[in-house]
Amino acid sequence: MRTWSVYEFSRLYKSNITKYEGDHLNLEHSQFEALKQLLICSEADHDKLFRYGFEKRQEVLVCQNYVGVICLPCGDQIEILPKTHRKSVYAESDESISRNRSNLIKMLKATRYLPGKVAENASLDMTKMPLLDVFIQLFLQEVSLLIKRGVARQYETHESNEPFIKGRILVSQQIRHNLVNKHHHFIAFDELTTNRPENRLIKSALFWSLKRVTAKTQHLCRELLFHFEEVTSSKAIWQDLNAWQRGRHLSHYEAIRPWIEMIFKDQSPTSVNGSKSMLSILFPMERVFEDYVPICLKKQFQKYDIKTQTSSQYLISHTPSDSKKCTNDGKLFQLKPDLHIQAENKLIIGDTKWKVIDENLPNKKYGISEGDMYQMLAYNQTYQKGELEPAVIWLIYPMTAKFLKPLPDFIFDNGLTLKVLPFDIDKSELFTK
Repeated sequence: MRTWSVYEFSRLYKSNITKYEGDHLNLEHSQFEALKQLLICSEADHDKLFRYGFEKRQEVLVCQNYVGVICLPCGDQIEILPKTHRKSVYAESDESISRNRSNLIKMLKATRYLPGKVAENASLDMTKMPLLDVFIQLFLQEVSLLIKRGVARQYETHESNEPFIKGRILVSQQIRHNLVNKHHHFIAFDELTTNRPENRLIKSALFWSLKRVTAKTQHLCRELLFHFEEVTSSKAIWQDLNAWQRGRHLSHYEAIRPWIEMIFKDQSPTSVNGSKSMLSILFPMERVFEDYVPICLKKQFQKYDIKTQTSSQYLISHTPSDSKKCTNDGKLFQLKPDLHIQAENKLIIGDTKWKVIDENLPNKKYGISEGDMYQMLAYNQTYQKGELEPAVIWLIYPMTAKFLKPLPDFIFDNGLTLKVLPFDIDKSELFTK
């Protein structure tokens, strides 16, 4: 079992042997074909995970904007890391990869993509482990807390032919089975047991983890499995998930359920239902960055009133010829900027983009798309149309080695000032100067 680390937009080529080559990864035929199955799976939008094609007469899968880990049927794992520190993984140091993992885990914790209170206090020492081990360690800590609070039990009815009386005698079965065998009694009795749907799912998740993690995490899995010895593994994941009970007596199980769903259900955008060998834990990096930046800005600019995903304005008004078909008072194309910042007497609109731009390429517009510029102009024309002073918009990109300081201001004909600013994920702050 080995972990192969790649980045967003890394190329995975079909080859005879799995190995790093330059800034891409060659995958052995069976591993490559297993990943291709994600693209044709009908149960989720897996086309967003990879882009399939041919390059240099070779089949290739290009990673997209999802980060996390994919478990291959052979036991190996592909770990997809954020692109902001992207280099050749083959030449990259363990320290650099750990730093990238650290940033990712920090962002996932802050944005609650990792469920449970344990994740909030997770040690960043975990970044020395593969990503899957990090996720499983957090899950195991939640299981450990649950065990300390008590494993839930329920009464389960058993029917058996025994040489003693317990519970009640089932008369019809007694006549059928023991007409001659007088010293036996066919009985039904209730027994208090831990074998209930919630515990069966936890045990199945522990067994799943045991096969895919490193030795240290395996040891912890075995310790926890001891407490579920009389519990059987789940034979119907969906049925047991639907039978999961909620209530005051099971309140300490609430923190476990999101982890169970992340492993077994389509809670992850790209988990493959019904295929235990291809389960994955993946996160849309664009959304994670979009959610993480406002959290940090509220700490950095405490005097500002910062709101997210404001949706009070529309781009145009339109009245159809048949007024009866008019909807939403004739307003069309709702605009939702990521950030609505009230700074003293000035309204600043902000938008985050999980893209890599280059401050050394002014002749290529720094890599900024025209669509992003038009979008900022639309925000200005709607949300800032009543501003007395020249309006300001922040367009926020992640800081990289190619983008270390704010770009010179962009000035629109209407006086709008667009500031393109780097957000330092290491320091969790925005550079405005």
